[in-house]
Amino acid sequence: MEGFKPGEECTACQGKCCKETGCCLSPEDLQKTLKSRNIGKEESLYDQILSLLKEEQIQPLYAIDHFGTPKGPLYYLRMRHKCYTFIGIDAMGECTALTKEGCSLSQEQRPKGGRFLKSAPDRHCVQHYTREMMCEDWAPYQEILESIYKEYEVRFKEDGTFERCDADYFRWMREQREGK
Repeated sequence: MEGFKPGEECTACQGKCCKETGCCLSPEDLQKTLKSRNIGKEESLYDQILSLLKEEQIQPLYAIDHFGTPKGPLYYLRMRHKCYTFIGIDAMGECTALTKEGCSLSQEQRPKGGRFLKSAPDRHCVQHYTREMMCEDWAPYQEILESIYKEYEVRFKEDGTFERCDADYFRWMREQREGK
């Protein structure tokens, strides 16, 4: 299954889902992105992922996040939220790829969580990239993602990065409401 194209409902609601949280990547999305950006084939997968997350030359797109499972947290990549860093302690926030015209990514560039979200006229969209699928897909990456997450979570708490991100996001939200 290739997924679903955004329906007219997405235009009507102006990306309600995208305003709540960035969509999830699959490992295939990660591999495709690493390949397309020609990121350090000689580097370890840890270094390749970290390099992708910390890219400064282009708009930073991705963050590591996690959710609870009976076996413990499941770490995965998702679209980054506006004003935030690549460690996803911000449970909700507007996707960095959302513009006034919709998603800035083409259908082919969108992560699996975006491609597998089926829009609905009643705005109760259905996600077809389930948590169970994510658990299976991301299982081989847990050690690497958890290691990056935990290292930078501590660093960003200590240096005030998370507080600055929150302040920047709330300032951005005020500006959006005021039409700036």
